[in-house]
Amino acid sequence: METLAIDGGKPTLKRSDYKNWPIITAYDRKYVKQVLDSGIVAGGTAPQVVALEKEWAEYTGAKYCLTTCSGTAALHMALAACGVKPGDEVITSAFTFLASASCAIHQNAIPVFVDIDPRTYCMDPNKLEAAITERTKAIIPVHIQGLPADLDPILKIAQKHNLFVIEDACQAHGATYKGKKVGTFGHVGCFSLNNFKNLCGGEGGLFITNDEALL
Repeated sequence: METLAIDGGKPTLKRSDYKNWPIITAYDRKYVKQVLDSGIVAGGTAPQVVALEKEWAEYTGAKYCLTTCSGTAALHMALAACGVKPGDEVITSAFTFLASASCAIHQNAIPVFVDIDPRTYCMDPNKLEAAITERTKAIIPVHIQGLPADLDPILKIAQKHNLFVIEDACQAHGATYKGKKVGTFGHVGCFSLNNFKNLCGGEGGLFITNDEALL
């Protein structure tokens, strides 16, 4: 038996066998050149930024969209918009990228973890209510690796306890739950444009909501 590569053996694949992500096309170069030629390369009111916000809102079915510097920033911004304060508790999934919890710490709140359903790796709604206390302010269900969390029971529990729902859709661009785009069920939906995501902007994020006050 040959020694595995991890133990010092010969790798089956070479670096040249892997394709870089994202794949840069002629369209990417064309539109980046347009931005450079415009002389406007930064700012929340830049034409391409405004266009992205409009198109993403239309694509998801949300009323409003704001661009952010990352998916993490979108999550933190969502908690701030929902009025999460120091000492408040924010419930999220025990299986996720760290930002689903660190956004609560950024707001000086306390992340509380709910275990996952082993079939979906998403938050188990049957374990959610037991994690709610008088200090709970928000729930962040995570649509992990493109698979939507079971939102109906989560939203029902949130409504019962008067809690905000912030959807972490950072890994779920275009995913649907019962025919509707994720990110539009809760009070806020958050997406990442990190270079590892299926919709890649190199870096960045998107914050969507139907609530003008939260906007």
